[in-house]
Amino acid sequence: MTKMEWHIVTGEFPPALGGVSDYTQQLVAALVDVSEQVHVWAPACSTEPQTNAVRNFHFHPLPSPFQCRWLRALDQGLAGRDKEAVVLVQYVPHMYGWKAMNLGFCWWLFKQRRRNLLVMFHEVAFPFKPGQPWKHHLLAAVHRLMAWMMLRSARHSFTSIESYEELLRSLAPEARIRLLRLFSNVPFDTSSSSDGDAEQHERNGDTLGVFSSFNAEICELLEHTLPTVLENPAVHVLLIGPGAALIERFCATFPKFRDRLSTSGHVNALEVGRHFRACDVLLQLYPDGAAGARGTLLAALASGVPVVTTAGRLTDPLLKSSNAIVFADPYPSAIRRAIDDLLANKARARMLGASTRRFYETHYDVAVAVKTLKEAARESAAVCDLPDPRPVSRESLAPGRSRVG
Repeated sequence: MTKMEWHIVTGEFPPALGGVSDYTQQLVAALVDVSEQVHVWAPACSTEPQTNAVRNFHFHPLPSPFQCRWLRALDQGLAGRDKEAVVLVQYVPHMYGWKAMNLGFCWWLFKQRRRNLLVMFHEVAFPFKPGQPWKHHLLAAVHRLMAWMMLRSARHSFTSIESYEELLRSLAPEARIRLLRLFSNVPFDTSSSSDGDAEQHERNGDTLGVFSSFNAEICELLEHTLPTVLENPAVHVLLIGPGAALIERFCATFPKFRDRLSTSGHVNALEVGRHFRACDVLLQLYPDGAAGARGTLLAALASGVPVVTTAGRLTDPLLKSSNAIVFADPYPSAIRRAIDDLLANKARARMLGASTRRFYETHYDVAVAVKTLKEAARESAAVCDLPDPRPVSRESLAPGRSRVG
């Protein structure tokens, strides 16, 4: 089968830090592994990635920040490339500068409609929220206009969860939109599970892991839940990530639990796996519910450790119906019961963890993403031109129409 040439446009790429950066790096590696020709176009960093020595991969640094020089360099760079090559844009509205309203970039993509252009929406738009400042309403409306321009530019568009897909379809009903589940940027060596067993046998009691960046919303949920969870005297809580501030604040109110909380501190993706293996159960709480757009949840699914979480407005139907993770009612007592049930039944916990890992490999693994993208690229290569776009509806740009971000 003929190999394709890919040009991936992204606002960040290693050594730059960020979720899209890690995602793109793993996607590039997977495409190169199947012998695809891959070019990445991203802002230059002080230290460039040592990747041009890798066969079939080329990095093209662009001027930074995202101003006219950046867009001119991207335009000129792609102008000399094969018109049949695939151009894949990694899109987050606030990733391309211009105060999160880079209409110039969207207009440039609109002019690329004769290319085999694919767009991956990692996020779609700032949400409309009652009572928010008018400038946030303006930002939400402009983001929807930008998304409409992207949808009308691309031959195929992708996003990771159903709520994002619903918003995109409301903006451009005739656009080709498909779900493309995100994959985790945390590597797990499943053959090393015996090491994890050894770590668990050395510990006294049971370890409940929480993997997070511990922002204010997550911390509020945990501060509300952990006092009830820690009523089980056998439970130790390990905060995987920068959890020191949360521990200090929590223990100022509940000093008796200080010896039963610990944190790994900041960890990079390569180091996270060993902390997961030290856990019997993972607790992953989110203000809008568990969703496949959450990188920390994806890592938990990939780890093979049983997961307890709660549902919310962004929770994917696929997750709800999977039986691969435990959804507790959103109350501390219900969450504690779900955790205690798994800790009391190690055989069930192991079976659930294995089921969670299989679920991840079936629906979220990077190999699934590569297969989906290649299929879409071949389909769209047969499209001669896109139809003239319908105007974006006024209702879709108005507050109250869709509050999903």
